Amino acid sequence: MGRENSKSDTLRIGLSSNYGDKSRDEILNELIDKIIEIEKLKKKLRRYENPHTPPSKEVRKNRCNFVSITGLAVGKRTGYKGATRKKTTPTDFINCFDNVCSQCGKHNEPQKIKEKIYEEIPDPQPVKIVEAKWGVYACVCGHSWESKPAEVPNKGLFGKNLQAQITLLRFDDRLPLRKTISAIERQYKTTLSSKAVYDVTKRVADKATPEYENIKRKIRRTTNLHIDETKIKVQGKTYWLWIFRSLKNVFFVIHKKRNKSVLDEILGHNYAGIIICDGLSAYKEYTKYLQRCWAHILRETKEMAEKHEDAKPMHQWMKDLFAIVKSASVKDSPDKRQILYNKCILEMKQLILMYSSYNHLATVITTIKNGLDFWFTRIIHPQIEPTNNNGERSLREMVVMKRIMGTLRNQDGADVLAKMMTLISTWRLNGQNPFYSLRAII
Repeated sequence: MGRENSKSDTLRIGLSSNYGDKSRDEILNELIDKIIEIEKLKKKLRRYENPHTPPSKEVRKNRCNFVSITGLAVGKRTGYKGATRKKTTPTDFINCFDNVCSQCGKHNEPQKIKEKIYEEIPDPQPVKIVEAKWGVYACVCGHSWESKPAEVPNKGLFGKNLQAQITLLRFDDRLPLRKTISAIERQYKTTLSSKAVYDVTKRVADKATPEYENIKRKIRRTTNLHIDETKIKVQGKTYWLWIFRSLKNVFFVIHKKRNKSVLDEILGHNYAGIIICDGLSAYKEYTKYLQRCWAHILRETKEMAEKHEDAKPMHQWMKDLFAIVKSASVKDSPDKRQILYNKCILEMKQLILMYSSYNHLATVITTIKNGLDFWFTRIIHPQIEPTNNNGERSLREMVVMKRIMGTLRNQDGADVLAKMMTLISTWRLNGQNPFYSLRAII
């Protein structure tokens, strides 16, 4: 993969190589000394390349500095498309021509005409109070029917548009209960109670159940999934908020458990796809088709490197391996990918062996060791992601939501939250308008 001469190759040492009568520990100590020496020389080289640059002007890794990195001037890059909004076509018109002079009363023609196109919203509108009547019929042939209009709600006193707005304010805009009530009152000049808001969202969630189950069926059929979980309080007790994210679907469930039984319940016992996940043991118990998240382990090794000087080469080694994982391509032959996979496994074993005697690195080495069979799955299956970032991004919305809501009062509330966030997240992922999508199922 073009990495035969990379730094990781410099680090590779077969412990079985010909080192005379030296013990394994002596060989490892020599290797560590060489790695530290290399890092020191690299620092000196950077100073030599630009010895007069003060620390305040040095390029930070986390800064975007186009002058230092690309040689281009600071500012937008060539080919960058701006975010300017498209021009709109006017639908309303205002003409104001006051041609009478206020001083002498003479009539005048305008010397020039100025114009401005802008956008405006209507004044807050009160809700419409609609009275609907329809017939109930019974034919002599035995057939009976009603002529009920489609827009009339089956239950409750709120129409479909109002139900959709209340639900979206609560779950899409993430407004607390009192803010939801305030927003409806300001915009539509009507007053709601807390119970009314809950009843509406519960009723909408019940209507959404078929679509919620449909998304779960789609999740089961996907070839790879991002899965993650986090704590959430229900009636003061610790529950678990699970996310299952595919390319086009997001599925949430709030469950009492955090083990293999949840995966069996949601995915079934025979899920054939690959799961991208963290190090929770439940995943390994459920399936052997896993890709461990590299973002997690790189954060851990980076933290160790920031605390301990002797951990810096380890972190760099892991970064080099990650680069190889990312470089895997479907264009490569299966045999080539298998060879690369085997090399990476061997190198990871060498890393584990090298740092296993470092007590202060025991936790991170254990994490690496426990995931040994799952770090390089992407090399064999390049169509999957090497990190669980997609799952974590989708979960972030729910994390914000649970901070706003605090403890959920009951299981019904948990189910409402899971169903509505599943539908809204999936619609947004597919570019659908949540309002019209939600109104269609109410």
